[in-house]
Amino acid sequence: MQSDIINFATKLLSKCIPVKVQYFKECQLDSVIFEPDLDFYSMINHHLLKCIKPYLEQCDNSTITNIITPFHTNHYILCISKENDEHLVVGPFVENPISDELIYSIINKLQINLDYAKKLKLYYQSLPSIDASTVYEILFTINEYIAKNQTAPRLNTIDLSILPKQDSSYDLFIEDMNRSSMYKDIEERYASEDKLISYIKNGDVILAQKEFMKKTISGSNIIRNKDSVRNSKNLLLSANTLFRRGAYLGGVPPIYLDELSGKWSIKIEQAVSLEELNNLHIKMINSYCLLTKEHSLSKYSPVIKQTLMFINLNISSNLTVKKVAHEIGLSPDYLTRLFKKELGVNIITYINSKRIYTSLDLLKNTDLSIEEIGDLIGLNNTSYFYTLFKKQIGISPKQYRNNLKSK
Repeated sequence: MQSDIINFATKLLSKCIPVKVQYFKECQLDSVIFEPDLDFYSMINHHLLKCIKPYLEQCDNSTITNIITPFHTNHYILCISKENDEHLVVGPFVENPISDELIYSIINKLQINLDYAKKLKLYYQSLPSIDASTVYEILFTINEYIAKNQTAPRLNTIDLSILPKQDSSYDLFIEDMNRSSMYKDIEERYASEDKLISYIKNGDVILAQKEFMKKTISGSNIIRNKDSVRNSKNLLLSANTLFRRGAYLGGVPPIYLDELSGKWSIKIEQAVSLEELNNLHIKMINSYCLLTKEHSLSKYSPVIKQTLMFINLNISSNLTVKKVAHEIGLSPDYLTRLFKKELGVNIITYINSKRIYTSLDLLKNTDLSIEEIGDLIGLNNTSYFYTLFKKQIGISPKQYRNNLKSK
């Protein structure tokens, strides 16, 4: 009969108050799960069980014991019957919000990794905030009904919020848990880096930026210097290597990668403030994704890859189909057919288009004359350069440069 009453009271309490209510016996204590059995919650359970043991040594019939754990959470335990080893525990809950300052104090006392700060904060946010007197009144009423005794039960307090000296088993427990946390963080970071490399390989700017902003990559766990500017530089230099790897796997020729990664390395090291470094990762990701889209050769056959590489590296020379075919080791007719099949345009059209788009960058970023630019891109006939440029861009090289200056 009494067990039915206890079961009913436990279920009713669980429905009425937002706190976990459990019935347990000492002999079953090792199998009782107070929290999900994950590494973080294993630590919570470990400390709670260490708190319950002194309760079991001093409890008595019709006593209510308030246990304050090393995590500053509250549990109230009603000793229903010491003879029959029957107990009812309500908790965890907090009476007042747990401050960030207290969280870091707890982490320091319990010798656990700082990585757990965020988890601990979320844990406290998940706990109900209840006046302890409410919980006491509920347990008082249950005891009154079960024990048929209207005398107020004795109230004990076991306060372990000031952590006592731990034994060697605790040190081993925490060491193992911290190591597991570290390994998990490393695994998450490598998985995130693989995703980032994949996004840059495919030229996906938006997904690459989102992945980089995740803590596993952009957080302080890969920076080990106290100077904030140096920290940011170290992170961005690491990111530069990562981005370069993604673009390389995307099929971008090394010559372009060397040029771009070198440019970013210099820009990062020349920065003197956090403001200069603040949004640099966005520009870097954009540039590597754009490079992948513009210069990726991964979708082409080995012969066409070799052809494109030769053209790109010799754009300033007098390129002809015969010269390119001789370099590749194929007949001009066969190479022309293969090139047209894979790129949709003939070789000379591609070469001229490549020359014009190269000239756009020179017109924008140098003070070279239009004639000098024509020579650099293999079009030393200025009139022909003007004709090709206007056909492809819609205006003359001079008009294009003037438009840039007027902006």
